[in-house]
Amino acid sequence: MKRFLYFFFLLSLSNVLVGQGAFTVEEAVRYAREHNAGLDNSRLEQQLSAMEEERLGRSWFPQVSASADIRYNPILQTTLLPAELSGGSGGGLVEVQFGAAFSSALGLTVRQKVYDPVFHLERKLSAISQKKAVLDEAFENEQVQLQVLAAYYQAVLNLDAFRNSQSLLVDLDILRQDVRILVENELESPALLNSLNQQYRQQQNAIYVDSLNWQASLAGLKLEMHFPAGEELLLADSLSLSMRDTLNLNAADNYDFQNFGLQLEESRNALNRLSRSKLPAVDAEGYLGAQFFSPSPDLYNFKRWYGLSYIGLTASLPIYDGNDRRYGAQIENLKMEQVRNQMQAYRIEQENKTVRASLQLESARAQALLARQAIQTAEQNLMLARVNYQNEVTGFQPVFDALQALSNSRGQLINAKASYVQALLEARLLDL
Repeated sequence: MKRFLYFFFLLSLSNVLVGQGAFTVEEAVRYAREHNAGLDNSRLEQQLSAMEEERLGRSWFPQVSASADIRYNPILQTTLLPAELSGGSGGGLVEVQFGAAFSSALGLTVRQKVYDPVFHLERKLSAISQKKAVLDEAFENEQVQLQVLAAYYQAVLNLDAFRNSQSLLVDLDILRQDVRILVENELESPALLNSLNQQYRQQQNAIYVDSLNWQASLAGLKLEMHFPAGEELLLADSLSLSMRDTLNLNAADNYDFQNFGLQLEESRNALNRLSRSKLPAVDAEGYLGAQFFSPSPDLYNFKRWYGLSYIGLTASLPIYDGNDRRYGAQIENLKMEQVRNQMQAYRIEQENKTVRASLQLESARAQALLARQAIQTAEQNLMLARVNYQNEVTGFQPVFDALQALSNSRGQLINAKASYVQALLEARLLDL
């Protein structure tokens, strides 16, 4: 009775794996994209890049600042002046104090950039950052899809393996019943029935292992989807591959190559900025204010307030920087050489991976074809072996061997599909 309940549990488990309200592959990918923090951050990075560009553009707006201060000078500055300035005898010195005990200042300063030699390069750098953010989002989008596809089809393949084990268990049970009848009629040895019972118990354990593998792969899919671990996840799609996919890869425009290109753009931009930083930067500045001087803190005595203003241009020209620009240029050139080396090595690597993926796909197709042929042959052999056994033409062993061969052939087909999916996903990863 316990074995029956155990088998019923496993059978019911496989029945709830596919049902209404289940996720298709497309729905699983969509769910993962909606709940992926990396994608959300990529979108936020684009917003940050756009804001940085807006912020950079607004640096050309006039910059207005106000200032105010009030000071008390308990000790006034003392200096020595020639005595004849105050009517004294020549050659002598008199002490004179300057300033007032209380002083204050109010002012308004307006600054405006006139010429910035690196501004347009800063805007180009901001544009490169924005391109990178868009590229990162597209890559993250595709990567999420491939990760979910891999996890989804791994779960489906483990489900196929689980059902294959179930099918073998059912066939073994049918054989057990047939042999039990023969043993009861003294037409077959009890040792054969004992052997079948042992095989049946081993297959029950194999089903349990396959069910654990299935549950583990389902947990892996939940992980890739960012799906709550405690909630039930049902799958709607099965793995029905045409296995006729052809590779049409263009690895030259994938994420890594585009990223290399953006790195080169950044280095060129840095070189241009270093070169143009030798030019002067020009700013215009205007100031309008008033200053207060008095021996007492009577700020409302407007006779003690004196106006002050100026308008001017300031040019800042770097003369010597300790060879910082020269070393900076050398560093950027070395970085560019590194990137070019990476691009060359990556190009060769991608070409070899493309050839390998094509061969793996072809190998998986050949394995699947052989497995299907083996399944067809095993089904025919099993049918013939059963007829011969029932007609007492042969013993039981050919029946068992044919049944085991059928299960193995189905397992080979599952393995071929797994190899095909892996090769296909690796090929798509090359084209990201």
